[in-house]
Amino acid sequence: MESGRDATETEDPGRTISLRPFRRRRHIAPEEPPSRPKGAKPKHRRKKRTVAALGLAVLVLATTVSVVGSVFYASVDLPEALDDALSQGSTVYYSDGTTVMGELAAEQRTSVDLDEIADDVENAVVAAEDANFYEHPGVDAKGVLRALVNNLKGGDQQGASTLTQQYVGYVADIRGDGSYLRKAREAAMAMKMEEEFTKDEILNHYLNIVYFGRGAYGVEAAAQAFFGAPAAELSTSQSALLVAQIKSPDGPYDPRDPYGKGGNTEAATERWEYVLDQMVATGRLEQVKRDSITGLPETLDPTDDAEGLGPEGFVTNGFVLQELADAGIGTDEVLRGGFDIVTTLDPELQELAVERSGIREVTAKDEHMAAALAAVEPGTGRVLAYYGGENGAGLDLAADVGHRPGTMFNSVVMAAAVEAGFDAWSPILDGSSPRRFKTYLDEEGNETDLVNIGGAQDAETSLYDAVIAKLDTPVYQVAESVGGDAVARTAAALGIERMWDPHDLDEHGVAAAIDPAEATGFQPDVGIGAYPVTVLDAAVLHATLATGGEVVEPYVVERVDGPDGERYEADPGSETMPGPHIAADAALPLYMNGFENGDEQLGVNASSTWHAGFAPNLALAVWAGDETREGDGSDHEGTVAEGVWWHVMKERSDRYRWDPDKDETAEDLENTYSEVPPPDEAQDDGAEDGGQAEGEADDKASQDAPAEQTPTDKPATSAEPEGEPATDDWIWG
Repeated sequence: MESGRDATETEDPGRTISLRPFRRRRHIAPEEPPSRPKGAKPKHRRKKRTVAALGLAVLVLATTVSVVGSVFYASVDLPEALDDALSQGSTVYYSDGTTVMGELAAEQRTSVDLDEIADDVENAVVAAEDANFYEHPGVDAKGVLRALVNNLKGGDQQGASTLTQQYVGYVADIRGDGSYLRKAREAAMAMKMEEEFTKDEILNHYLNIVYFGRGAYGVEAAAQAFFGAPAAELSTSQSALLVAQIKSPDGPYDPRDPYGKGGNTEAATERWEYVLDQMVATGRLEQVKRDSITGLPETLDPTDDAEGLGPEGFVTNGFVLQELADAGIGTDEVLRGGFDIVTTLDPELQELAVERSGIREVTAKDEHMAAALAAVEPGTGRVLAYYGGENGAGLDLAADVGHRPGTMFNSVVMAAAVEAGFDAWSPILDGSSPRRFKTYLDEEGNETDLVNIGGAQDAETSLYDAVIAKLDTPVYQVAESVGGDAVARTAAALGIERMWDPHDLDEHGVAAAIDPAEATGFQPDVGIGAYPVTVLDAAVLHATLATGGEVVEPYVVERVDGPDGERYEADPGSETMPGPHIAADAALPLYMNGFENGDEQLGVNASSTWHAGFAPNLALAVWAGDETREGDGSDHEGTVAEGVWWHVMKERSDRYRWDPDKDETAEDLENTYSEVPPPDEAQDDGAEDGGQAEGEADDKASQDAPAEQTPTDKPATSAEPEGEPATDDWIWG
């Protein structure tokens, strides 16, 4: 018979059933009692036989239930590993594979011994969740009967699960099944567990596994999440509120309602008071003390996490999860898979760059200042050190936010000019300051002064010397002639992936993101660093310059090992930008800056808020500025970014230095740059090709320059977007 059909229905709906008419019994008067037929047995005998048959049936049924129950009990095993049966988080390591950077887990859980848990927590959970815990053998018969009667009467479904049942249910992952078979399995496992563990051991296991809300599994993690204190130090009031969460974690009893589930003070107070009253009713709290507890304890705001994940959070919870997701390993799998994730970050360099360079003190000393840092290995793209701010769960200042590079971007203009065939070595440019250009306009559309950083002057200069001296006026002159789009395309070829257009702001003053590879509508001021770039992109840019044009994709995850073996291994790739010696030529001014600073192995680049460059096997970019103006533009020396950058470079390990006597790489570099013509020789070649200097210099060169690179905080607007390079023949070699 099919499920759901009425028991009176026939199997063949077309069959006709004939019913016999009902015959009434003949009425027999009382004075004429019916006579018993001959041989018939008395009624009381038949009744005894019926009772005996029923008794035998009950006995058989009981025996059957007992046998079946015994077999079922014997067939149900306890969870094999108790607490260890829970999901396992993944561990993130530095490049050495042993130094832990962080943990990635679906839950916060820290196991502690019972003597590390306040007595009031133990008393509260027993009183509220299982008052007969110390009396029953794992299953509370009274509770089961009470719940069964209530459920059969149609009341709210009650589970009557003891603490032991709850625990084995959590571990066996069968708590989601509300059937009576699930209850039987839970009961069997609970009774078997009671045979193998003491009550205190069971309670300890329970308190280390139960979910309290706010992502906290176990009482220790919950105590920290709700009160910022260890479980051993919780007060009676705090213990009661914590235990109140067990009934409906992340629900109505969290007064902060962090997940928008309807939590409020009234509901939390009601449940909190219930727990306290149960503690009194079960003899676990004196009435006098209960009466003295009148106010709901204060809890931490779960959205106010001053520490966040720490600076490394941008790596562990950002880059790692994203790269693995791109590789087909989802976040949930990472959080529960028990992986060992080895990153590219050098533990020694990270400690030097973040803990000893002073970068973490930048904001602490001035609330208006901020800083970010990124280090990349040239030729591979391995991220070696990283700092995007203090809160690793917040805004990443090294990868999510762009900062105006200023004069640091002059090297990109040199690369673009060399690619376009410009003579970068001859003194054919006017480095006077201030100067005016038809495309350099103020907000009203009028020509305005462009000044060199610090008011520097050089009436006749080459592009090479202008990049070294950080002169904006001659660099802008070249960018205007080459075209803003050409400069942007070169930036993309060198490794810059994202920029922001300072001339396209929304109603909130936020610049629109723009892809330099698309190179449409860039104005000449891109050459003097008006278009913001990220710190990570700046590190990649200088890694490209360090290798003479090998462009790499930065990455963080080196390999992933799972319980069943290796799951992932990085396969870094690179490509060489087109054009011989373009990156090498652009890097020469940086090497000269390094030589002038006493370290011929370094390439150094800078602006008023940036310091960037490279050493052997290391490209490093540091930004530090005023978040409202990003520096005053007065000088590129003596800046906060400079101090951080030089501290790292001076203290760098031998891994990031060349030994000219032992390292063949130094010889390779020398051979690479020996093919580049010296400035004087290049100048002669340029003269032979017809290059000539501009005959007129700006008469305003003798004026003292203002401090700013641009006349206003907002970058000046060019008259027209630059497309194809200009046709000023006098600047071409």
